Amino acid sequence: MSIYTGSHSRVFSVSGWGGPGIELITGATPDLADVVRAGVAWREGMPLRELTLQLPFLRSNERAEAHERGPAAVVELQWRNMREQAADAPGFPEFDALVEAAFAEPRLRQLYVYSSHWTLGFSSCTGFPFRDEVAIAPAHKGSPYRVMSHPHANAIGETTTAEDAVTLAVFHLPVDLGPATTGSVVRDDGI
Repeated sequence: MSIYTGSHSRVFSVSGWGGPGIELITGATPDLADVVRAGVAWREGMPLRELTLQLPFLRSNERAEAHERGPAAVVELQWRNMREQAADAPGFPEFDALVEAAFAEPRLRQLYVYSSHWTLGFSSCTGFPFRDEVAIAPAHKGSPYRVMSHPHANAIGETTTAEDAVTLAVFHLPVDLGPATTGSVVRDDGI
C-alpha cells in the first residue's frame, strides 16, 4: 500500500497494489485515522469488497476483484470485455471475427488478451508490462491478418482469414505455455 499527501490541502491518497502493474484499491481522505485503518485492514488481508464497505473513501472495481480471485478470473473478465468491445466495433467486422476466432482457441483463451490499435496481444501474465507471447493484427481495407511476436512488430506470417491467423499464432506459441499467471514482467529495456 502506498500513501501520498496532498501538496495544497490536507488529503491523503491511498493505493493498494497486488503486485507490479495491478492496482487493487484507491482512494483519498483528509482523515489520517482512516488511512491508518485502511493500512491495518490491508495488512490483515481484508477482502476488497469488505474494505470498501468499511472504509467508504476507498474504491475498487470489477477487474481488481477478479485479481483477488486469481489469474483465471482476470483472464475470463478480460476476454468478456474484449468480446463486448469487438461486438460493439461498428464497421470493423474483421476485428470481431478475429476476437471470436481467438476466443474459440483454448491455447489463446487461457492467455490475457488485450488490444493495442486493434491488434490483439496475448500475454502469459495479467499485469502490465505484459509478457507478449504472440499478437495478431486484423485484416483491414484489403490487408491480410498479420501474426507477430508482439503488437506492432514485423509480421512473422500473413493469412486471409481470422481462423488461419489464429492457427498460425498458436503454432508460434511455446509448446509448454500454460495459463496466464498473476503479475507482470520487467522488460530488457528497463520498463
